[in-house]
Amino acid sequence: MLLKIGWMAIFSAAVAAPGVGCHSAPSLTPRQAQGKHLYDMGCAHCHEENDLHFKKVPPNLHGLFKRNTLPDGAPATDAEVERVLVAGKGMMPSFAYQMTKQQMDALIAYLHSGLR
Repeated sequence: MLLKIGWMAIFSAAVAAPGVGCHSAPSLTPRQAQGKHLYDMGCAHCHEENDLHFKKVPPNLHGLFKRNTLPDGAPATDAEVERVLVAGKGMMPSFAYQMTKQQMDALIAYLHSGLR
């Protein structure tokens, strides 16, 4: 429960101030910049830094949509990524109650950038 409350606070803060603390590349659209902020606040600590020291390292998401499939073999589509965000997968929790549809769309838009 503590983890869920923490995530809600992170994503609420990300929506309230999408440009604060976000040093995105100039080539990102405003929507991608919001997605970058969400990624940096809620995803990078597992998918980039693994600062939680998981034994099984979460997959690298760089260039996710440049491949035909996601790391689990499912098609690399917006709908499948959204499904994973909503349902969770393996050790990844569901973000269904922490992210709005708009936030998920922004995060997916940022993933399409290749994580610049």
